[in-house]
Amino acid sequence: MEIRKAKVQGFCFGVAITVKKAEEAIGSRNDVTTLGHVVHNPQMVDSLGRRGLKNANSVDEVESGALFVRAHGLPVEVFEKAQAKGLDVIDATCPMVTKIHVQAEKLKADGCKIIVVGDPNHPEVKGTLSHVPGAWCIETVEDVATLPRGSRVGVVVQSTYSRARFTEIVKALTEKYYEVRAVNTICTDTNNRQSEASRLAQEVDVMIVVGGKTSANTKHLAELSESHGARSFHIEGPSELQPQWFDGVNVAGLMSGASTPGWLVDEVQARMEELSRQPA
Repeated sequence: MEIRKAKVQGFCFGVAITVKKAEEAIGSRNDVTTLGHVVHNPQMVDSLGRRGLKNANSVDEVESGALFVRAHGLPVEVFEKAQAKGLDVIDATCPMVTKIHVQAEKLKADGCKIIVVGDPNHPEVKGTLSHVPGAWCIETVEDVATLPRGSRVGVVVQSTYSRARFTEIVKALTEKYYEVRAVNTICTDTNNRQSEASRLAQEVDVMIVVGGKTSANTKHLAELSESHGARSFHIEGPSELQPQWFDGVNVAGLMSGASTPGWLVDEVQARMEELSRQPA
């Protein structure tokens, strides 16, 4: 069985920055706490936890020390509460996420009603909404019909959202509103990975997508691969690979989400090679 790997693998630059800052923080002090997992990758989360990174559900649980802000960012009110408690804030928000906040604020200052496209329960989206109070949040093209009427709207999108779905939503918005100012804030890395998924899925019989099960960008890659003709399996590690997935398969694809370290992709590839050598 031939294994074809996507050209884009391993951490995106935003996650790489976050992980580096987390490692530096826990290497210099023993009182660093993050709200939620630093990245959507259980192996990386376990590694950082073993080295001393604490986890809390709310800033109310953090009495002292440093609050580490992960790549998704945090709502404005959480930053304010942390500062009021005297916590040292280590801000590792991805620059692409910060860009969304800035663009949304600019659109609001120009008099637009803000629409944030993305999962309302995702921490990144919650953070964005906190920067533009009163904004509407929609997740699907069907949600456009539920929005109130208006004249001018400004649109930003979750950094890991599906490019094709965002295009559909913007088209629907232009049919409803007099003026639509949409800023494509899907990050470059996400665009590149989605393009690779579309291309590679047409060349392979089965696609293995490696990444955390809670990772939005990894989930989208698996869905995109499936829609372009490849049977797709979203896994977190090599132990999840099943021999029967590769029965009769001549060419298999392998790609990863933005929070997946390169060494984990290598381990999955090694296991795929082992399975391909086993007699049917």
